[in-house]
Amino acid sequence: MDDTVSMQTLHGAIGEIPAVRCLEAAFSSGRLFHAYLLVGRNEGVKLALAGALAKAGNCRETDQPGTFCGTCDSCRHVDAGGSAALRIFGEPGVLDKDAIDRFIACSSIKAPSGGLRVSVFRGADYFTDVAGDRVLKTIEEPLPGNLILLLARNSRRVLPTIRSRVQVLKIDVLTSTTRGDTPVPNECDEQIGVLLEYSRENVHLGDAVVKLLHMKQQLSARDNAASSLQAMNLFLNAVVRARAKVAPPEGISTAIEPDLARMNFVLNEARICGLLVALSDHMKHLEQNVNPELVLTTALLELRRLNSHG
Repeated sequence: MDDTVSMQTLHGAIGEIPAVRCLEAAFSSGRLFHAYLLVGRNEGVKLALAGALAKAGNCRETDQPGTFCGTCDSCRHVDAGGSAALRIFGEPGVLDKDAIDRFIACSSIKAPSGGLRVSVFRGADYFTDVAGDRVLKTIEEPLPGNLILLLARNSRRVLPTIRSRVQVLKIDVLTSTTRGDTPVPNECDEQIGVLLEYSRENVHLGDAVVKLLHMKQQLSARDNAASSLQAMNLFLNAVVRARAKVAPPEGISTAIEPDLARMNFVLNEARICGLLVALSDHMKHLEQNVNPELVLTTALLELRRLNSHG
């Protein structure tokens, strides 16, 4: 490796997004999953992440996993759109059967030894049952060195069979925004408040479970559990953002921003990415009719293990 070459990281190229940190950790540990669902409204950021992954997986100027030079032939071909290491199919909001055929064919080609082939499909939230079943077979029989990225704007529209076979990552761009001088409460604040007190060990596990399972009386215990898992995802993302001195994500008000910042001294940031990934598994368990109290209890126990002193 040429020491004069300045290496880029995924988060350096994309931004301080918790999901990107998770992917970097997966690269470093050699545990990159074979299929991810990237959820978010900013299509450009998702495609930029796909390109960065293709460069990181094929750059020969670095020996550090998850980094790339951006200037070698491999990196430049990815940027130019002419690299076999990155192929993009489909369009958001459109179901194109020919694009699905090409995507499946590309995903079924063996990657070069030591390389990474990234196959991207845009508009996974518009799969029909037939299209989803065809793509599912490709996901279930991955070839070594192949990475599948399904892009969607709304994860709830993605077929449950697809969601259960991939890791879901929310691509939420961290941007500073002006929200006014008066903190405005948000509907998630009450759940976040329980999570804050539980993280500080001011609330016992059993009490936290009961409060969250009955938080919204118009919802069933299962729906309350799902809502609480989503709130936990927001909570963890907000803690990471607070560390970076960035405003909370949409869904959390600035009223609790000071408390989130103080969580930096309570929760171990190095463990947060692991729980963010695990939360998608817990959501799948709810969809599979696992007892909601058991699912929520497990997630809260994992949250407690993030305590820096644990």
